[in-house]
Amino acid sequence: MYLNLRKIIQNLEFSIIIMMKINLYNLTRASFRYLLFTFPITTAFVLIISYNANSITQQCLAETTKIPHNEITEKADKIFTNRHCPCQCNRYLPGSAKSPACFGCSAGKAEINFVMRSLKSGRKTSEILMDLNSPIIIDVFADYTNKDIAKVWKLVKTVSRKLNQNRVVLRTPGLTPEARRAVQVAEYARLNGNFSIVQDALIKHNGPWDWSTLIALITNQNQSPDRIQEYVPVISIITQIAKDQQHAKERGVEVFPTTTINNQITLNTENAIRRRIKNILLVHSI
Repeated sequence: MYLNLRKIIQNLEFSIIIMMKINLYNLTRASFRYLLFTFPITTAFVLIISYNANSITQQCLAETTKIPHNEITEKADKIFTNRHCPCQCNRYLPGSAKSPACFGCSAGKAEINFVMRSLKSGRKTSEILMDLNSPIIIDVFADYTNKDIAKVWKLVKTVSRKLNQNRVVLRTPGLTPEARRAVQVAEYARLNGNFSIVQDALIKHNGPWDWSTLIALITNQNQSPDRIQEYVPVISIITQIAKDQQHAKERGVEVFPTTTINNQITLNTENAIRRRIKNILLVHSI
């Protein structure tokens, strides 16, 4: 069973609060290794926390909620059962009760985020499953700091939406300190159920990328500046960055932004994206 939410949420709330309060500079080697191991596992469940009314994110604004939380839980449980991570590693979604699970994967996190956002907006389970069962997975490899990201992301999302494809994931390799800083801010937003809003804001943001500016960006989404200042810098993105870089290398991605559809590099043009999607759909319809 994918979720035993009450127990998981209680344990995770306690774990996140404790781990985020740790002074990283005073850790012993042993405790630091333990933190690096356990934090990616904890963050794999961040979206679950976002719809618990009594969680540590209670002060933050959720994306939307049109159906009761217990109903969301039940529907999510059924949807996630036995589902593999969309990064095509053949492992299960982050946090799955089945092993091996794909922890720290941005593609897996995006899948969970899509399901939770869809459920909260009132979409039917059958509609969500139809999207998840699509044979097409579109990845855009680029950091938030890339000057061309807004243009390419808008193009890919527009074309994919016209062709009824919703599995579109931004894979951020974190090539610079500024880029990694932006990823940390985005992951903080994921903890609060505001990931989609903040991700769009980061994509459209042209800089600068210092902490003060990024924290101000999050503060505009009804977030507490003090809370952000305390938590964001200790959010671990090590595993996520490593996997995005690894997958980019495996697919031959050398420049950014690069779009891949089912792991194959596709030109960032509407015709190329349309042709690739239609060819895949044609094969799977035969």
